[in-house]
Amino acid sequence: MRNQILAALLLCAALPATAKDVDIRDSCDPSCQDAFEVMAEDLVATIDYKANGPAEATGIVGIGVGLFGTYTSVGNEWEYVTGSDFSGIGFAGIQATKGLPLNIDVGVAYATAPGTNVKYTAGQIRWAILPGSTVSPALALGASYSKVTGIDDFDLDSQSIDLSVSKGFAMFTPFAGVGYVKGSADPNGNAALVLDEAEVKETKLYAGARLSLGFLEFTPQVTRIGDATSYSARFGFSFSL
Repeated sequence: MRNQILAALLLCAALPATAKDVDIRDSCDPSCQDAFEVMAEDLVATIDYKANGPAEATGIVGIGVGLFGTYTSVGNEWEYVTGSDFSGIGFAGIQATKGLPLNIDVGVAYATAPGTNVKYTAGQIRWAILPGSTVSPALALGASYSKVTGIDDFDLDSQSIDLSVSKGFAMFTPFAGVGYVKGSADPNGNAALVLDEAEVKETKLYAGARLSLGFLEFTPQVTRIGDATSYSARFGFSFSL
């Protein structure tokens, strides 16, 4: 897992020469459908909004901003559909969270696949049922949406709900969550002539931990959606009140 989290961090450095656009190969036929559905699950696992933080309420004057990377290793289904040799897919971007009244937080994220035109925008709204304290855990219910642009051959989006829990111990705050994800990759143009829409409806499991040093923070997270596992890491600052 350490290597995958390191890969997520390295995405923030962006190595365009290693990037590939996600294009359906011209010779793809209906036999590609099963592999395309695996691709859709990998992509949804990568773009699905990741809180990269604990469940506790940020507070009405709380705010957080950070750089993040997310990475998902992939199989040979990608080469079968695209004709390119993918070992993994990743994005690097910026994420911000803001506390609101009534223990509600909102978060937004914008990321790009380095060296390509592929980007995604995501947002989350989360309500801390239990806001958390020095002696009690936090419990939060969240809902999110992610949308990809820059892929010519299909439209891609993801939406999810989840329940998360966390408990701080000095500078260290582990967290975990469970949820449900619904996403789709909908072919268009010539790709729609041979491929059907690939729908993803899967359980989401995730866990991570935040290390805080004053206002600075480092947060790795592992997320499992269906058979796809993604690794993400965020470095930034935050404060809550």
